[in-house]
Amino acid sequence: MLSDPTIDLCRRYTGETWAGAKERLSQLPPGSPLIPAAQGDQAFLEAQLLRALLEHPTTYTTRPLRIMRVIPYENRPVIRFAADADPDGLADLIAWGLFSTGGKDDLRGIRGLRIQDAGHGRIDVGLLESDARIRLEGIPEVAWRNAEARRRQAELQSGGAVPFQHRGPTPGEHAFVMEHGWFEDAWREASGLGSALLRRLLIFRSGADWLDMAGFTKHVNTYGFRLTFAESHWTDHDTLIGYLLHPVCGIALKEDMRSCACAFGERSCRVWFDGPDRAAGRLDVQFLSAQGGCEIAEYNQALTYGGSPSEEISRVTGCPPGAAVVCIPGCHGRHGKVGFLRRMGEGRCKEGA
Repeated sequence: MLSDPTIDLCRRYTGETWAGAKERLSQLPPGSPLIPAAQGDQAFLEAQLLRALLEHPTTYTTRPLRIMRVIPYENRPVIRFAADADPDGLADLIAWGLFSTGGKDDLRGIRGLRIQDAGHGRIDVGLLESDARIRLEGIPEVAWRNAEARRRQAELQSGGAVPFQHRGPTPGEHAFVMEHGWFEDAWREASGLGSALLRRLLIFRSGADWLDMAGFTKHVNTYGFRLTFAESHWTDHDTLIGYLLHPVCGIALKEDMRSCACAFGERSCRVWFDGPDRAAGRLDVQFLSAQGGCEIAEYNQALTYGGSPSEEISRVTGCPPGAAVVCIPGCHGRHGKVGFLRRMGEGRCKEGA
């Protein structure tokens, strides 16, 4: 019989509800890992989804990459986006982040990703010529409808094909494979690590109280996370690393190198890992701290503007939502995060008009 500590442990990595995690875990065969590993095309699709999310510019949010929970079914996992992810931002993410944008030299999006079904706040996506599937939940119908409309408008001007439900490879996707097929070969080699990270993404939220998490990829096989903390809410790197390497729910990563300034009283650390058993794929985790109370207050305002939950804003910044930005002596004075977010929103309104 499942114990409460086992369910709670798994939830820290996936963000599942207690009842949902209990039901999913009760259906696993005896001796199965709490977070099953994906294989083949399924692992590749999940790794490509993580890559697309890391590479697409996101607005500030207390959720990692706008995701509230991941339900790690062995086949067709569920990715639920948070309610504080605005519909226009999700439309941008779907239109230009997830689906390939065409062109032989364009790396954006996932080649061959198609909508299989949609409705009731979710879309089911899969890869052409495979059984790989992922369900994306928490997406208002207006978001993916707007995404499709924006892409259709852009493709009409360029003469391209909209990939959402295209029956085969688009001309742009075909051109990319002919020109840069080796990219997909390299991405596939590192897909095991990418899939494992996506299935455990919420440990970055439950294991560390950061102000902002920026994602990135590099060198084809490296997944990167840059965490920025308030001084009063700093999470020691060994704490988060311990969660990532946990023997039950973690990943058997091999630490390769670290650059740490903690011994000198500075708050900047960087740790690199190789994939399990020296498999292809690397993880780059960076820890930074905000400089001064006015910078922390600015993050607070940005999170408030973006609609992040008030209790989480208070927890990660130490102040209630809407804190005033009072610059400290010698401050650079270049505060513009909220203005940037507002301009992004205005740009979306103009684009959708």
